[in-house]
Amino acid sequence: MSPEIDTTVFVEDFPCAYFTDGRIARIEYLIIDDEVTRCFHRYLAQGYRRLGRTLYRNVCPDCTGCIPIRIPIDTFLLTKSQRRTIRTNKDLTLLVHPPMELTPERLALFRNYLLTKHPDPDRTPLQDEEFQLRIIHYGYAYSLEMDYFLDDRLAGVGIVDVGADAISSNYFYYDTALLRRRPGIYSILQEIQLAQALGKAYYYLGFLIRDNRKMSYKADFLPHELLIDGVWQANG
Repeated sequence: MSPEIDTTVFVEDFPCAYFTDGRIARIEYLIIDDEVTRCFHRYLAQGYRRLGRTLYRNVCPDCTGCIPIRIPIDTFLLTKSQRRTIRTNKDLTLLVHPPMELTPERLALFRNYLLTKHPDPDRTPLQDEEFQLRIIHYGYAYSLEMDYFLDDRLAGVGIVDVGADAISSNYFYYDTALLRRRPGIYSILQEIQLAQALGKAYYYLGFLIRDNRKMSYKADFLPHELLIDGVWQANG
């Protein structure tokens, strides 16, 4: 693994969103400039993810619950359940392109997704949602947007960030009326397929959190590697 690049801009402490036992999360940020863009794949390998025009990673002093996870493309194996998910969604059409303007259709889809999957009574309607969506869609020169259509209707939008040897999954929002189709799982499988088509070695899937039901499912993508004590270790 490449030596770490010391470009930390600032560190922030706040209550952890993944655990409700009072833990404090510590996040390290750096600004995406030309040098960071050029070395983006190296930052991915050090556990960073993108948030708008910054990269961030967890550096919590008293907790190691959030473990960066990546999938080596050449060895990935589909499970029976994942094959079934692909068959279930064979009627979806996928278009891949650079991030587009935030249309009313995308904003409405994102708003519905947040209200259903991540309700927040303190959220300011529309203005807050548009700001959040801009952070997801924009900020890195080599992001790609993956639009899923069902009968010519926008059913899901995924954003991935592309590096020299890898793709990093950034965000996916979708029509929650399609939950039975397992759209989140399907989008991951399509992103892995995109990484393969682009000749990438790895697909980064964010954090595996075994004690969090919403984040533990990532362990089902095998074989994968986990970043533990600064070293990627094979699992499965």
